[in-house]
Amino acid sequence: MDREPFTQPPSGIIEPCTREGGAIASALLDVYYRLGASTCSAYLPTENHRMLAASMVVDSPLSFGIAAGFNVDDLWWPTTWSYRTGKLIVFDEADMWEGARRSPLPMQLTIPFPMAVASVPIRTARNLFGTIGLRWVPPRPVRHEEREYLQAVADRLAAELEELAGGAEAVTAPVVPVFIPAEPEHAAGDPDLGRRLREAVAMAAARSSYLYQLQRLATELTGAAQVSDILAIVQTRVVRAFGGSAAVLSLAEKARLHVVGAVGLPREVVRDIEGTPLSRRTPETDTISTARVRMFASGAELAQAYPDVKVELDRRARGYFPLLYGGCVMGCCTIEFAVARRPLSAAETALLTLMLEQVAQSLGRARSHEVEHVLTRRIQRTLLPGGLPHIPEAVTTARYYAATEGVEMGGDWYDVLNLPEGRIGLVVGDVEGHNLEAAALMGQLRSAVRAYAAEGHAPAIVLERSNRLLSGLNTDLFATCCCVWVDVATGGAAIASAGHPGPLIGHRHDVLRPELVAGPPLGVDASATYQEAAAELRPGSVTALFTDGLLDVRRLGYDAAVQQLAGLLTDKGGEDLERLADTMVGGDRSQEARGDDAALVLMRYEGGPSRDRARVARMSVQRHDLHGVAHARRFLRGVLRTWDLLPALDDMEILVSEVVTNALIHAHSEVDLRLRAYPDRIRVEVRDSDPYPPVPTMLLDDEARNVEAESGRGLLIVEALSAAWGSSPAGRGKTTWFELGVHENEPQVWGTAQRGI
Repeated sequence: MDREPFTQPPSGIIEPCTREGGAIASALLDVYYRLGASTCSAYLPTENHRMLAASMVVDSPLSFGIAAGFNVDDLWWPTTWSYRTGKLIVFDEADMWEGARRSPLPMQLTIPFPMAVASVPIRTARNLFGTIGLRWVPPRPVRHEEREYLQAVADRLAAELEELAGGAEAVTAPVVPVFIPAEPEHAAGDPDLGRRLREAVAMAAARSSYLYQLQRLATELTGAAQVSDILAIVQTRVVRAFGGSAAVLSLAEKARLHVVGAVGLPREVVRDIEGTPLSRRTPETDTISTARVRMFASGAELAQAYPDVKVELDRRARGYFPLLYGGCVMGCCTIEFAVARRPLSAAETALLTLMLEQVAQSLGRARSHEVEHVLTRRIQRTLLPGGLPHIPEAVTTARYYAATEGVEMGGDWYDVLNLPEGRIGLVVGDVEGHNLEAAALMGQLRSAVRAYAAEGHAPAIVLERSNRLLSGLNTDLFATCCCVWVDVATGGAAIASAGHPGPLIGHRHDVLRPELVAGPPLGVDASATYQEAAAELRPGSVTALFTDGLLDVRRLGYDAAVQQLAGLLTDKGGEDLERLADTMVGGDRSQEARGDDAALVLMRYEGGPSRDRARVARMSVQRHDLHGVAHARRFLRGVLRTWDLLPALDDMEILVSEVVTNALIHAHSEVDLRLRAYPDRIRVEVRDSDPYPPVPTMLLDDEARNVEAESGRGLLIVEALSAAWGSSPAGRGKTTWFELGVHENEPQVWGTAQRGI
């Protein structure tokens, strides 16, 4: 049996044939005709009262151009201003564009030509229900008597809604706005007005609301570049709009189903779908193979049709819809509805199928983009160092983030080198451009610098030879580069630069910018020579090399941006080096849109061999060698015995076993285990080639991702036993580290475990 179209969520939300809906429709038609508006709509608060959403709209030629909603805290628009102040607000064309310019939130102006706008609150002395908004295209002045009439209609509507609601704020925005037809102007006192309005509203829901849904979905999908964005749009514009309470999007890949998104369903249901062979008969696979919609009124009906599929009999109605892309079925959208009977009419089923075809096309484009993105990132990672060398006299870390605008491949690079005669080399560089040519040239330059440095040349000579090499490669690109060679026995540093910012050297609360004469960029002048500057590194000092992508030059300017970075080194230089690196690259902002790639190298100099410094040890475990975990435990036992720290062995063995096992299983690479003992703590680092950080299972709130998070359970042990732990990018992979406090040969947890990711 078919139901009324578009069943809305429960009580308090306007529906086409309710008395509240009739009252709002009558008021809108009244002011629409009386004031000669181009559009007329009612904006009502959403259930969380954070937004005013378009809820009922007079179906006029420009009605699809109304704004879908406004944030109630954004007072640069007449709708929210009148709602918050309780006053009638009128904006002319200049006011509208000024609001668009000043609003802190993005707002799409869907009618791109001049207009005037009026908004009046629907309120009584006790309750605030929403606003009535009108637009005039072309713009015209709103006369005094028109404003009075608009206010009077809004006041009458508010009083009527308050009476119908029993004095409570009980009118809430629907998921889909209701469009009412702009019929000929009615006569005052028409006894059939209420009945005609209810009939018209019901018919309009099956017409203009369909078109509105398609228009809004198409508009939002146009701006969705990632699969996660598309999934959020599907939840709002498709699933909820059709009364759905849960959904799964699964794609056919390599003869199996792969879940790309799920909401509202138990983890077990999602797990059963993930990896299902297309040869197995399930509702999803049948939908894909036949390209036909499947509807089941209840869990019992579904179980009867598919006895071999695990189904909870008390589950509600479900629909299975094919995702069509390029003339083929690319997957299935499963929607569970909020009612236990067949939830959609034939017209709604056709509309939903059409909308999901738009979704499938966007998913196809997004998946193609993500495949290209993954390939680009893999190429980029292969050009970065596989890992940083183990240096007893220093602690090093590095960060690299690709540009997110354009091809997402850039020419920034870094390196940390073991040099002849016990020296350390720090290198950072930047090739012009963000494309494959820049990345390829970066790889050539990085190899050249490493080769010349390994021959024992000074930094200036390395730059001169690299410059001649680049000048002979017949390319129009140039590069900047900075090299710092450190004598670990004395702390002396030699620095040379080819058009690149010099290093920052921080010690306690002081930051030094060595006086450096930078030569021209590499590839500009084949005969260029470069000068060296000298600096003294004191034990505990931190040296930072960076590319200009790390600087907020657009907002601050170059000098102020460098000073900002120096300030971070001053304030945070005494912190753990991994956390300092995260702070300097911007923490969470490292994932925001960037117009340039960025590289950072940090080194904390701990003093020469004669200094009473940290004890260090290192071992490697071969790829896929699970016996290596036992080798790591034996190695750990020997090291702690040598360091006279055996009381820490039990907790340390558990921690090392968990982290090394996780790296071997998931990184598919050789694993590097490094230990460093300080007077008050032991630090362990496990480095691998998997760039994605490990996450404890309890931190996940996405059911679809929880299916793949079983490996995170061991990290809960690490989080519980360690004093601190985290995961940081390192070269082509990552470093997972933890620390255990020690005091007088006894292990001691010295603080609540902190998450470092």
